[in-house]
Amino acid sequence: MSRLMEIHAIVQGELHKRFSLDSVQLKHPFPERPLRALGLMKIDGEVFSTDKLLRIVFIRPELPCYFAVRSMFIRPRVELDLPVFAGEVMRTGNKKMLIVDIHRTGKTHHDDSELFERMIAIRDRYPDLTHYTKKQKGQVQDVFSPAACQVQIPEELDDRAVGIFLEYLHLFCDLVQQAEPVSGDELQRTRQVFDDYLKTLIDHDPGVGIWKVLFGAKGGVERSMDMHFGL
Repeated sequence: MSRLMEIHAIVQGELHKRFSLDSVQLKHPFPERPLRALGLMKIDGEVFSTDKLLRIVFIRPELPCYFAVRSMFIRPRVELDLPVFAGEVMRTGNKKMLIVDIHRTGKTHHDDSELFERMIAIRDRYPDLTHYTKKQKGQVQDVFSPAACQVQIPEELDDRAVGIFLEYLHLFCDLVQQAEPVSGDELQRTRQVFDDYLKTLIDHDPGVGIWKVLFGAKGGVERSMDMHFGL
C-alpha cells in the first residue's frame, strides 16, 4: 500500500524519470526550526530546478505527533507561459487532507478550459475520493482551478489519493515537456503578468503570510522568494 505521507519520495522518483533535477542551494538551508514556534516545529524539504522548470519545491513542516504537511509546488520557467502544479497533504491528528491542482498565478489572458476538462475527467475516475470532498474556506478558493481535487480522506484510501496526485502530475509534466518558449509580444505579456503577480504576492499570498509568521516579515519574504522564484 502506498503511504500518502511519503508522497514527496514517490513524486521525486517519478520526476527523475522525466527530468534531470538540479538541487538548489537555498539562502536558508533545510531543515529549520523557527524560533517563533519555540523550536517545536521542524521544517524540512528539498528544492530543485531543471532546464524548463524554474522551481520544484518540496516542504515538510511538522509538529511532534499532531501536525504534518507535505507541500509541493512546481513553477515552469516564465518563457514557457504555463500554469503551475500545486499539491499538499495535511495530517492533523487522525484527519488527513489532500489538495492537488494545476492553475495559473496572477491575472491571465489564457483559456485553460481544455486543460480543466482533462483534469475533471481524471477526477471523475475517483468517486470514492470525491465522496469526501471538503473545500478550504476563504479567499484561497480564488487561487484553485475548477478542476482542483480537495478531499478529506480515510486511511484506507491512501493508495487512491496517491493515484490521483500522480495522474495530475503526469498531465502537468506532459504540458511542460511539450511546451516551447514564447517570444515577442506574447513573451512581453507573460513577463508582465508574472511581474504583476510578484508585486501582490508579498502582501496577499497566504503561503507568504505563514512564512512571515514563522520567520518575521523580512525573513519570511526572503525565504519564500528564494524557494519559489530564486529571487
